[in-house]
Amino acid sequence: MCRFVEQVLGYVATDLRPSFDRAHFENTFAGQGVEWFLDYKAIREGLTGLYRLSRQQRRLLYDTFKADIVFAAQLGRADYQFSYPGLPASVKEIAKPLFEALYDDILGGSTGFRMTGLRKPNLLRGHVRRGFFEANRKRDNQFNQVCPACLGMIEVDSEDGHADLDHYFTKSIYPTLSVSSDNLIPLCKVCNQTMKRAKDPLEGHRGPGQLAFLFLPYHRPGIESITIGLDQTEPDEKIVVGVRREKQADRVRVANFVSLFELNDRWSGRINSSLYETIRQDVISDFLDPNKAVTEQAVKDKLTSLFRAKMSSKSTVPDAYLLAKYVEKIIKRPELLAAFYREVTEVIDLEREAMLAIEPEEE
Repeated sequence: MCRFVEQVLGYVATDLRPSFDRAHFENTFAGQGVEWFLDYKAIREGLTGLYRLSRQQRRLLYDTFKADIVFAAQLGRADYQFSYPGLPASVKEIAKPLFEALYDDILGGSTGFRMTGLRKPNLLRGHVRRGFFEANRKRDNQFNQVCPACLGMIEVDSEDGHADLDHYFTKSIYPTLSVSSDNLIPLCKVCNQTMKRAKDPLEGHRGPGQLAFLFLPYHRPGIESITIGLDQTEPDEKIVVGVRREKQADRVRVANFVSLFELNDRWSGRINSSLYETIRQDVISDFLDPNKAVTEQAVKDKLTSLFRAKMSSKSTVPDAYLLAKYVEKIIKRPELLAAFYREVTEVIDLEREAMLAIEPEEE
């Protein structure tokens, strides 16, 4: 798709005609199966609009697209920055509708990209989502519903991947990346529609080397750089997302990521509303046997086992990472472990008494 868009922009940049000529375009791209392309009104109008630009401006737009579309390969370059935001406003105003139509009307439409040589005859937004989930199945080959931003659950009805397909670099600001596979990531609806929306991940980070300030989908994951702190306040506990390694780049990346998806408040809410109870019940159920000794060390051992199990499934089970890190805090802080032990012991004693009171009737 991106190669085709590049070819189209190259055609416009070098065409000597004063206005868009449909017949000449179709003849130039004959054999590539792109006759459908001009059937979209927004595409025709977008191409026609580009001819209002000077040839120099059209060439600038072409060079901009080529530079921006390969952003994922430039992570190590200290001088790299996106070119499109720096274009003259008059050029962006004319170019933006065409790029947005490539996604909204074609990839995100009902028929998709239809080019000769595509593995999918009609490449749709749903295929992009599905490809993501196929590549990230669980170890047992079951469907993986973990949101890669908040680690919660992506609600889907079936394995066709009806998650929201987010433009990490929003297409309203970076329209050249509207159909870039490096920029399309399936997220849960809360992350995409409520938290991130049209936020710019690079807000406050203009200029060369700007990609150094970000975690990037598929290419620079953040989970090994993030740590979770626990602010013990009454009556609730608050998660504080921090940085694992004391490097300036990691500190900025974590701060940007937390702000982008509002993780501190959301993860704190999940701990207090459901995950703590999950941990508590898991431990309690393990000690209902009256013959099993309930000691603080035994509870700690159970929590340690739970931590290891959740960490081993952190990439395939929703909220497993968050739950594991919370358990880890209980284990490592003696005052939290002691309080947790007292609480579960009281419940275990009551549960055991209730079970003993229910004697089976003799036959």
